[in-house]
Amino acid sequence: MIKQQFVAPAKYKKWTYGLLSIGLVALLAGLFFLGFSKDEHDRTRFWAGLLQNSVYFLLICNACMFFICINILGQSSWQTTFRRIPEAIAAVVPVFAITSLIVFIAIIMGDQHHIYHWIDKDAVANDKILSWKKGFLNPTFFFVWTIITLVVWIIVGKK
Repeated sequence: MIKQQFVAPAKYKKWTYGLLSIGLVALLAGLFFLGFSKDEHDRTRFWAGLLQNSVYFLLICNACMFFICINILGQSSWQTTFRRIPEAIAAVVPVFAITSLIVFIAIIMGDQHHIYHWIDKDAVANDKILSWKKGFLNPTFFFVWTIITLVVWIIVGKK
């Protein structure tokens, strides 16, 4: 097996760290101006956008991972020419899994009931359909199920 190591030139590293810094500053600005705002609509917009983006990019990485799995199980050889690309994308599943978990925890512990209606205990008590589903629509079950799912995805991605 050929072992090749790509070493990024200093110019690319500088751009990468610069763009990463800009993104981090934008995230912190959004968190302070919208995430901790007194207006519920601003808070909901910030957390819903962050949730949507973290899950979206996590699922793109999972799609690459499952593409590799399907090709291996099907014993296909046509994908070997570009296999490293989905492997590289799938390698960041743990990073996006941790990011998504942090966002989920912040939403659940932050009582963002506009995003997940079932977080509000009064709404569950007054809604007949939600009360039937309270066995799995509760923060404890949601948190445990999310961790199990993310751990399984990480394990599948490592193999």
